Amino acid sequence: MLKRTLFTTSIIFTGLLVSLGASDEALAQRAELSISLEEIVVTAQRRENSLQSVPIPVSAFSRQTLENRQISQAADLERYVPSMKMRNNITQPTNLSPSMRGSTQQDASLVVAESPFGIYVDDVYLGRMNGNNVQLADFERVEVLRGPQGTLYGRNTLAGAIKFITRTPSEDNTWLNGEVGYGRYQAYRASVSAGGGVSDGLGASIALQKNGRNGVWNNIATGQRIGDEKNFAGRVKLNYTGSETFSAIASLSYTDSDNDALQLVNMTTPNVPSNKQFRSSDLVPVNGSIYTINRPLRPRSPAPAEDETRGETKQLIASLTMSYEFGNATLKSITALVDTDDFFNTDFRGNGAVMAGTNANASQFTQEIQIQGTAIEDRLNYIAGVFYMDESADQQFGWQFLTPSSTSDIDITTESISAFGQLDYALTDAFKVTAGVRYTEDQKDFDMSINVLPTSIVPAFLGNGPPVSLSNKYTAWTPKFGVDYTVPTSGGVIDSMLLYASASRGFKSGGYSAIAIFNLNDAQTPYGPETNWTYEAGFKTDLADNRLRVNASYFYNEISDLTLNSSVTDPVSGTISFPVQNAGEATIKGLETEIVAIPAEGLNLFANMAFLSGKFSNLNPTSAAALALVNYGTAAKPPQVPDYTFTVGFDYGVDFSLGNNDARFSFGADWYSTDDFITASTNDFVLDGYDRVNGFVALGIDTAWELRFAIKNLTDERTISTGSRGLGGFLALRPTEYMFSVKYSM
Repeated sequence: MLKRTLFTTSIIFTGLLVSLGASDEALAQRAELSISLEEIVVTAQRRENSLQSVPIPVSAFSRQTLENRQISQAADLERYVPSMKMRNNITQPTNLSPSMRGSTQQDASLVVAESPFGIYVDDVYLGRMNGNNVQLADFERVEVLRGPQGTLYGRNTLAGAIKFITRTPSEDNTWLNGEVGYGRYQAYRASVSAGGGVSDGLGASIALQKNGRNGVWNNIATGQRIGDEKNFAGRVKLNYTGSETFSAIASLSYTDSDNDALQLVNMTTPNVPSNKQFRSSDLVPVNGSIYTINRPLRPRSPAPAEDETRGETKQLIASLTMSYEFGNATLKSITALVDTDDFFNTDFRGNGAVMAGTNANASQFTQEIQIQGTAIEDRLNYIAGVFYMDESADQQFGWQFLTPSSTSDIDITTESISAFGQLDYALTDAFKVTAGVRYTEDQKDFDMSINVLPTSIVPAFLGNGPPVSLSNKYTAWTPKFGVDYTVPTSGGVIDSMLLYASASRGFKSGGYSAIAIFNLNDAQTPYGPETNWTYEAGFKTDLADNRLRVNASYFYNEISDLTLNSSVTDPVSGTISFPVQNAGEATIKGLETEIVAIPAEGLNLFANMAFLSGKFSNLNPTSAAALALVNYGTAAKPPQVPDYTFTVGFDYGVDFSLGNNDARFSFGADWYSTDDFITASTNDFVLDGYDRVNGFVALGIDTAWELRFAIKNLTDERTISTGSRGLGGFLALRPTEYMFSVKYSM
């Protein structure tokens, strides 16, 4: 499979170079057509820059790109960002388990869990991963930065950052959009967005979106089809620009997602013993299909567990960003409140034997103050600032493990204070050096209690005990050093080229294990921070009269105290616990490449790929990873690190006359493929590689109307995404889905 991938990638890359850079005569002919790649402006360095001038690996997606590639929620980004995974854990559709370059967080539904990379909506940091599957309603663009970003961004940018950027209204930026769509499994989508100037110096916008779909899973115990989803998102935004030196943006957004939770299917490995590693191809559905469960409807307890599976996530984000310009500098304040309420009741085995319900509530306040500007005849760019976060969260669980088992309560508060700064100095017009540093101090207070019920399969005296109460402070200095060089060009195939190299340290705070079914043993000991040193070198280049763009980077990542979620079976009682462990030291290295090309008018080709290698260099002897050889007969590898992933695709459009109207017909498709990889630290489960093919056909009329037919998983591949043999439940990706939509824009 890897040989096929390398061959395919080589053919694509060579074909692009041949078709776009064959001869001087061909270059001249293309110049006459005036076809070139658009300049992409990003704010990856907290100021506006051309994508090709930023010495950081960044994947950027415009509104049109998001639509053509069917990126409607954060989970869809996985297919188009090298070295990143954003996939559902085993609770509900709004919670994603993020992973990038070997750093991961799998228990995304817990209020103590923290992402290995920062997630931002309009510069507002989202600390909770409950609800992190952001619904993309009226977004201007999305930027994904890879590698530590601590000298520029808020908390826990250990492996990178994702920026979701919404449209900002003004007198110069006016729009009105509406869309309705309907598709397979009674999927529907309706949205409206309007923005523009409402008075001198004041812009306003409103965006509303409603979408949903029916489930694809069948519960043969009740005869019901389940897995429904209903989502609502709304946003109001005000932009004041009435002063030459002062501006302010206020935003209020709200999301409400209701669903049937995720449906895990009961599966076994009849041909692989429990003490051996298994693959997804070894799994056999107990009820004959990966979309069939057998869960009788009966009363379940203890609260907040409910009779049937259900999930609901509500999130409110309020922010105020104020900027004041003086001289060559800008002083900016970003103030935000984030409230998240999350509930799910999930069946972890697909037959009702292992179920849990939970309520989670989190309130977060953040304040960032930064100053940035230029000096020394614009040869020096600088940014400096402070970041403060105060968050309090609580969560209650009710577990039924064969019988009603236990309840638990979690309370955690986090206070984070940090200061950061970065300088970029141009030694010459072409050569620039970068230096930055961040200091972080996190104070966490954690309380947890458990009540093991008399009906538990484990006697209460083995589980009940005094509550756990812990207080920990974590501090770190995280520097960054870099150089970049703009290669002089004077005609020929190369239009521009940026070379860069950097060394940076990332940091993610320590924390707590908070899944307690039968006892509080795991909660009594906190896990430590995860840090890394990332060494990176890359280039960004535009070729062939700006019709071919090739961006590539090689990174070498040395991770200390890699944080991994684990599952451990007690040898005496046979019960399962789920501690978070510092597994040890790991080395992750890889080559990431993104290619975009326009070989002919109206035709866009794109490809992104990552070739990765990961290994443990030193393991904590008590960790689940260290015990993989004894428990499952296999040497441990870091999870979520496939040898390769790639996506290749195209879109093509042609203009023509339709009666008295101008029209444009367009279509496109892309193919995503991933190699197999270890799913979790225990190394017992290998997820087989799989493919996904998506496509669309669209007809635009007079630039105002568009008819579109889009399809996902064109080949109807049936794929297991995650799961646990210990719990017995596994999650399948959805089968073929399609939607027909009508859109109006002005």
